[in-house]
Amino acid sequence: MSRRVSPGLRSGSLPLLVALMTLLAGLALAGLTGVQALADGWAQAARSAATIEIPTDIPNASDRTDALIHALKALPGVTNLQKLSTDKVQDLLAPWLGQPTDARKGLPGLSLPTVLIVAHTPDANLGSTVHDTLPEAIVQEDMQWGQRLEHLGTSLVGCAWLALILIAAIAVLSIGITVRRSVAAQKRAVEIVHSLGAGDFTISSHIAGRAALLSFMGGVAGLVLLTPLTTSLATTLAPFTHQATVPSTFPTTLDGWWTTLRILPLSLLKELGALPVIAALLGWITAQGVVLVWLRRLP
Repeated sequence: MSRRVSPGLRSGSLPLLVALMTLLAGLALAGLTGVQALADGWAQAARSAATIEIPTDIPNASDRTDALIHALKALPGVTNLQKLSTDKVQDLLAPWLGQPTDARKGLPGLSLPTVLIVAHTPDANLGSTVHDTLPEAIVQEDMQWGQRLEHLGTSLVGCAWLALILIAAIAVLSIGITVRRSVAAQKRAVEIVHSLGAGDFTISSHIAGRAALLSFMGGVAGLVLLTPLTTSLATTLAPFTHQATVPSTFPTTLDGWWTTLRILPLSLLKELGALPVIAALLGWITAQGVVLVWLRRLP
């Protein structure tokens, strides 16, 4: 029983399989973390803002707009109110209306609306206040987009978890097939040891320990293969985290790698670090089950 777990296979086949599974699992975890962060940020931003459009061709538009602004500022739950300038509104509508030239000095025949951006808490009721003060105004609650983004994020998170489950299932299946072929290749030696009085659990534990070690080595190799990808992800996320100390280019020194990797969420780093341990645990459990079932079928 001192032979390798997979003598019938090419040397290093089990670590290679586990390394590839670890690489896929790491990519799925990185995608899961990114999707969760983006979905939470989008949904939170969308839930806390509303856009109000006020036609400027209504009677007493200026006075009624000022009255609406005062009413909104006095409304509980409104945290901030911003009135966009005409130039800003024109810039926002430029993709549809085009940019005016100096000769035109505006967009003839078009009356641009007054736009208010209102930041508020989820319990603030803007609709009734706007309707009572200025019925002609149009309220676009970004909360609807927040709900849609939340649903989208939930779906993507579910897909990422499904991918992780499938990767774990494929890893267990690969380890099981490898161990099963290994035991079959050593059938004569196992039968001799078994006939000499070695217990089933003793034999299975010996093979399972070797499988766990090889799986752990494969998990570590998978993390090494994953490092350039996670570093690239961290470099891409650096501008969004306002980290001035992170290089904008791919790091080439050990300090640069560590500084860049610190941009990634701590939870993701812990999950990635646990992958080799999880791989070893799956290898041990799978090998134990496969070998014990195989030994029970011996005459």
